[in-house]
Amino acid sequence: MKKFFSSMVLVASLVVSLVAANLPSTHVVSAKWLADNLGSVVVVDVSSPKVYTKAHIPGSVNIPKKAFFKGHAGSIKALLDTPEQVQMLFRNAGISNDSTVIFVGHVKKAKKFTDMTRGAWTAYVYGLKNVGILDGGIEAWVSAGNKLTSKKTMVAKGNFTPKSFDRSSVASLVDIKGALVNKAPQIVDAREMKHFVGKDKDKRLKRHGHIPGAKKVSAYLFVKKDGKVFKLVSSAEAKKMFADAGVSVDKPIILYCNTGHLATGTWFVGKFLAGAKNIADFDGSMCQYSRTSLPVATGK
Repeated sequence: MKKFFSSMVLVASLVVSLVAANLPSTHVVSAKWLADNLGSVVVVDVSSPKVYTKAHIPGSVNIPKKAFFKGHAGSIKALLDTPEQVQMLFRNAGISNDSTVIFVGHVKKAKKFTDMTRGAWTAYVYGLKNVGILDGGIEAWVSAGNKLTSKKTMVAKGNFTPKSFDRSSVASLVDIKGALVNKAPQIVDAREMKHFVGKDKDKRLKRHGHIPGAKKVSAYLFVKKDGKVFKLVSSAEAKKMFADAGVSVDKPIILYCNTGHLATGTWFVGKFLAGAKNIADFDGSMCQYSRTSLPVATGK
């Protein structure tokens, strides 16, 4: 019996390894890939509970995007979840440390793909490396002729335990201060132009504008509409977009937006499509920076 059990464990390990090996190097999967591998991966839908309950990809579990914003420090909210919060979320979703996890969601606007990358970034930071997102989101799944369901997904509890913290993917205010003085790493703003130039009226910010010296590489520009579906740009296009903005993917990069959410889109594309060697998301972003006495620049 012990020999049989050991053999089964070995087989299970091999299956997991095969799935992980088949995950595209870009960590972006197509609707066909997901349909072909549906029984071997954990599919996490980041839609609101109401939207998820109405219709979702068969077998997918729901972790609403808001669940990834539970960390806070005083008046600074929407920070990265704590290890305990992530462990609970992932275990309840049936995720274990050896799982391959694909984040999906509705991408009806260009920047909405970042709802998926927020989940992927959170998982990656806490050591879950076999993570990906569905190119085009649930709209691409439906467009490919696949069905949705309202049937509730029942999963066995996973055993995910954060065993490492990828410090290289998370930047702090201290890192920003260092970049302002040392002129390195490169600082990149992932927001829309109105926020960059300081003409927004976002009440979450105490001051408006951008971090001095920041280059603008907006997350929402990394997707293009293909019919009714918003698809990610190619690796070649992503590399060119960074280069055109004066950002070298071969040198360290710190990204920010308002809360650190939108910037995960630029992080994901920069890391997995453009091949950035060292790229991190400033978790507190402008919500934190605007509350300091550090300089803020306006205009282009």
